[in-house]
Amino acid sequence: MHKRFFPRLAAFALGLVLGLPALAALPVVPGEPVRAGSTPAPEPTLRVEKRVEARPELRAQAVLAPVTEAERAQVARLNAPPALRGMAKRVAIGVVRAPENVPYLPAAKDLAWLAVEGGHAAQMAITSPDAAALRVAIDLAGAPPDVQMVFFGSKDPSRLVGPVRVADIADRSAPWWSPVTEGETQTVEFFAPGAGDPRGLPIRAVKVSHLFTGPSSRFDKATLPADGCTGPNCSGSCNVDLACSPLDTSAAFQNAANAVAMMVFNDAGATFLCTGTLLSDTDASTQIPWFYTANHCFDNDKAPFKTPTQMQTVANTLETDWFYQSTSCNSGVESNTFRPLVNGATYIFSNAVSDVLFLKLNGTPPPGAFFAGWDPNVMGAHTAVVDVHHPSGDFKKVSQGSVLGFTTPNAGPPTSSGTNQYIGVQWSSGTTEGGSSGSPLLTAGVAGGVSQYFLRGGLLGGAASCDDRAGADMFSRLDLAYPSLAPYLNPPNAPIADFTDLWYDPSDDGWGLNIVQHPSHNLFAVWYTYGPDGRDTWYVMPGGTWSSSTSFSGTLLSVAAPAYNGAFDRNNVGNQAVGSITLTFSDASHGTLSYTVNGVSGSKPMIRQPF
Repeated sequence: MHKRFFPRLAAFALGLVLGLPALAALPVVPGEPVRAGSTPAPEPTLRVEKRVEARPELRAQAVLAPVTEAERAQVARLNAPPALRGMAKRVAIGVVRAPENVPYLPAAKDLAWLAVEGGHAAQMAITSPDAAALRVAIDLAGAPPDVQMVFFGSKDPSRLVGPVRVADIADRSAPWWSPVTEGETQTVEFFAPGAGDPRGLPIRAVKVSHLFTGPSSRFDKATLPADGCTGPNCSGSCNVDLACSPLDTSAAFQNAANAVAMMVFNDAGATFLCTGTLLSDTDASTQIPWFYTANHCFDNDKAPFKTPTQMQTVANTLETDWFYQSTSCNSGVESNTFRPLVNGATYIFSNAVSDVLFLKLNGTPPPGAFFAGWDPNVMGAHTAVVDVHHPSGDFKKVSQGSVLGFTTPNAGPPTSSGTNQYIGVQWSSGTTEGGSSGSPLLTAGVAGGVSQYFLRGGLLGGAASCDDRAGADMFSRLDLAYPSLAPYLNPPNAPIADFTDLWYDPSDDGWGLNIVQHPSHNLFAVWYTYGPDGRDTWYVMPGGTWSSSTSFSGTLLSVAAPAYNGAFDRNNVGNQAVGSITLTFSDASHGTLSYTVNGVSGSKPMIRQPF
């Protein structure tokens, strides 16, 4: 199965690569390992498992009907050859069960809550017969942020995933998809701190995704409907296992490989696989988990393409699987370092023409992961390149080849210029397949005197396969996407910390500042204070600029709108500039607010409010 199933590439424009005018070199940014957090992640534990094992009726059960031919056909269509559906892209591995096949799913009120230390806990188990693995969508809108969840599957109940705190799920406006667990049954244990009755909590399972294949089989395609694969796994025999690659003896290459993760996500009623890469930025004071992959992993096959809101809906479902690789060369045994990250992602940027998707992961990547370096300069023909990827969801594989030139697919979305949106590559070792989409095109180099591999783009697709070793693949171009990504990857005057929080002066009660820092580093602030007449008032700073890494200034607005209990009239919504505000930070938790409001200037010390 190809990544995109493009029949062939358009002619390569080698002359355009070699004949470009000299341009000023852009920064080549090195990577860095994930720094250990100050507090290690808590280990998942079950609070009521022994009591539930003794009395199984205490576990709320929901057993769905077997998957139907229509549901199997849906996955078969998504993975059909290109002659049947145009351009194949991501690999579909599961189907969201149709509502008529899900007559009942448990809610908090249906669970047998048992008193445990610090609160109450309860379990629910959902079964989709013959599933290799499951995901469950849980409605958590309005759920207390301190509620925790731990997950396990019926195939290996000892393999616990979690704990996941409701507070760590960034967007709860739509149901949140649980991590992948193996076996036909997924069990969720909820823990609700406090003495209150948890039966009234707004928690409910609302959807189930039945996966036809799972991690322990290396996402064996033989179990996928109408795939035609004969197993085991069925990624092509010419793929090179990570541990078999001669590059794996290099620390620089090992770092780059540890920046690559397999992606599992839900969209359009199905569950899919792709590959993506963790990227570093130029702000040494923080480690923001930027993630580079392919737009086609989340987007529609053709226009109309998804809006940012629709792309965010898919990003909310994202699970990234780290160190999904073999223990040794072609062992076929999963490494015990495998770690899923299940908090989803924040959508930042995408482009259907250049096939770039840029996200911010909502959780911290596990220890051992690496923020890959990147090089946004134009590549030349014959440059040696490497790709690290998960073909068909298999353990991590490595492909080596060289750049043919720039090209445009002869099928797919139209390009703005009509030519040369992609890097053409031919492999001398290995290949790529469905599931490899979004994986990094890497080149070797040196930054800061240290050998590194640098990201140059992400896999769109192409004709390369084990059956067509002369076929070429296409990758997006970081050099073309860089102007859109530079505010995140190379921010000017990058702030020394993330200042999102409530701020106040404990010696001066009655006022406070709420700061929200966007991934672009822009600040939005709301200031609650009192006017000259002693009446409470609110001012808003909708944005501004950093003059240094510790000082941010913006315009201060007063705002007005109809009363909350009156009829809404848009004509009565407005704002007026009343002055300016400057926030100067001495460290991550202390600073000074300087203001001018209606010609009156002043300043106040402020500290981050502790919780």
